[in-house]
Amino acid sequence: MTKVEDAVVAPAPADRETAPIADAAAEASRSGRGRGLIGRLNAGVAAAPVLFTDAAVVGFALWTLLYHLNLGLNLRPSVVFLGWVVLLPLVAYVTWKLRRRDPVVRPADDEPAGTPAEAPADRMALLRRYALPVGAAIGAALFASFGTGMVTWWFAAVLGLVSVISAWLAVSRRWPTAVGAAPAGRETTPTQGWVVLVVSLAAAYFATLIGRVSLDDVFYVGKSVWVAERDEIPFRDFLFTEGVLPAGSANPPLPSFEVFIGAMARVLHVHAASATWYVLLPVLAVFAIFALWRLVQRWAPRRPLVAFGVAAAYILLVAYFADSLNTYHLPRLTQGKSVFVHALIPLAWVYLTDYLERRSRRSLILLALLSVASVGYTTTAVMLLPLLGAAAGVVLLATRRVREAVLCFAAVSLYPVLSGALVQVLRGGIETTVATYAPLLPLRTIYELTLWLGILGVIAGLAVWWSPLLLRAGAPRQLAAGAVLAVTVLMIPGLLKVAGDLSGLRAVLWRVPWILPVPALVGMLAVIRLPALARVNRVLAFALPAVLVCVFYTQGKPMWTDDLVQTKPTWRMPEARKASSFWIKNLDNRPPGLVLAPSSVMRALPQVTTEVRVVLPRDLYLTDYGIDTEFSRDRLLLARFADADRTVSIYEVDAAMRRVGVGLVCVWKSNTLVADAAPYLGLERIASRKPPGAMYCYRTTASPTAGG
Repeated sequence: MTKVEDAVVAPAPADRETAPIADAAAEASRSGRGRGLIGRLNAGVAAAPVLFTDAAVVGFALWTLLYHLNLGLNLRPSVVFLGWVVLLPLVAYVTWKLRRRDPVVRPADDEPAGTPAEAPADRMALLRRYALPVGAAIGAALFASFGTGMVTWWFAAVLGLVSVISAWLAVSRRWPTAVGAAPAGRETTPTQGWVVLVVSLAAAYFATLIGRVSLDDVFYVGKSVWVAERDEIPFRDFLFTEGVLPAGSANPPLPSFEVFIGAMARVLHVHAASATWYVLLPVLAVFAIFALWRLVQRWAPRRPLVAFGVAAAYILLVAYFADSLNTYHLPRLTQGKSVFVHALIPLAWVYLTDYLERRSRRSLILLALLSVASVGYTTTAVMLLPLLGAAAGVVLLATRRVREAVLCFAAVSLYPVLSGALVQVLRGGIETTVATYAPLLPLRTIYELTLWLGILGVIAGLAVWWSPLLLRAGAPRQLAAGAVLAVTVLMIPGLLKVAGDLSGLRAVLWRVPWILPVPALVGMLAVIRLPALARVNRVLAFALPAVLVCVFYTQGKPMWTDDLVQTKPTWRMPEARKASSFWIKNLDNRPPGLVLAPSSVMRALPQVTTEVRVVLPRDLYLTDYGIDTEFSRDRLLLARFADADRTVSIYEVDAAMRRVGVGLVCVWKSNTLVADAAPYLGLERIASRKPPGAMYCYRTTASPTAGG
């Protein structure tokens, strides 16, 4: 009699008939790769996702190790970068050695398949086994997406736990016992490789056209500009002062990403912002798309290209609101945390899968190097990678794979934990490695930022809680169950608060769901197959992907909403703002002192140059220095004045300008408030700019009472 697991994951009869043909075609393709230019080109394209992503992980891990070593040596970043370049051939050799492919076998089911005649007898067994996890997941997704109070959230959390635990108990938990016996997934075929390559190149070009402005760019790009212009790492404050104030919580010493960009820009003699937007962004877009494909190809039970296409559509069409998961993709890939969540998290699951199913030491080494690279991208890795390792370790321990649990947890967690502890000892506490701007977000808001609400929230919730049932048998199901269980447990009311109180990480704990590769899991919904319902499955094969994409388009907000797509590659700031910032920088008669300008321009100037110091780069960062202090109140008041807020007191503005040390005031010509107040404030007009970005600039004639 057919086992229940077979009915869920086993190929349909039609697939069994075509499988030998597909295997023969794949074998013919592999055997022909070495013959002729076309064969070699196809082989290279098929191997590109693995080669590119593995090389990127190893290369950036090497840079991060050199950067962390340099925290004690204090060499110039450009020198470290040149040393990294010299060592790249060694990295290429190591990557080539590590890429030795594990034996690729045709995916096998856990048990021999039954005959179609037995399938009807199994429907009641299927119902008994899967009704609880399927129904509980539906209830959890509905309560989480449409609920309004804490009671409904309790229902969502409890039903989510019931769903993932019952799903894990329902599926087979047997693991292969011999190398090569695991369902390791098919290789990327040349056809698949070409599709993925085209999608990645299209994403790379499209990323350079997106004109979305992120308020965080003032820090990330500004830090790279500082490194490029001064060839030094700004360990202390570089936005409000030139190292006078201690570093804010947004500027920990662990991340190496912004320093890498700045050092590269200095060596290449290009502007750091241009290196960010024109050089690195397209490369990172390809990296993220390749990582998505690798995870889908490893975890999808069938038709990986369909799952990949739906996942890509989900990323593209459900990505608008600030801090939502997919907004951290193409619009914000130049921020290290975005690369972490959309490239390194999927790759971590790929390496874990390959190690567990193939006993691949190569994958274990790559997993350890990925943890190093992750810390270089973002301090969020210090928190999330141990959680990811623990999630994988739980299911391994539950299946009595103690050795693998220890090795996997150590590989993914050791470097983040040790580096975080080192910062705590040497730099004054782990609190300097994370932002603490706000209290813990409400649980439903956390759900919304990762999975959305409404019908989109239901779809993502089902993709998450059904993942132990939907994914390919073996490691993918077990790893997904562990990840979903960890996130669901932490979403029980009160647990995240306790974790935040103990760790001091309250403001960033909303990123806990980031360990779930949500876009890939959503893509898996498109290849659902119902057992013993061949006609229904033929309809679902075409209808389900189309319906999902249609829902994404109608219910979501795409990346290009509000006409944010430019006609040519651009910096992530409006051209008028960019031109005005360069104009201020290049003023011949610019006096010493801080520059007061409209808030948007003051956010842009640190991304243009470090030669101009502004009054308020971004108000959020004042939290580190006390929002109620005179230091902060003066800057907030002056920013309102420059933005033409007529509720401000001119007398208070005069005193604040003297205390802060303003030397130049530049405002839009439409700002009549400054023009009217100029005689009282002692402002002398020294420059005028024509449209676009028409501005007046005034020099202060009153003596400051304190320096900024």
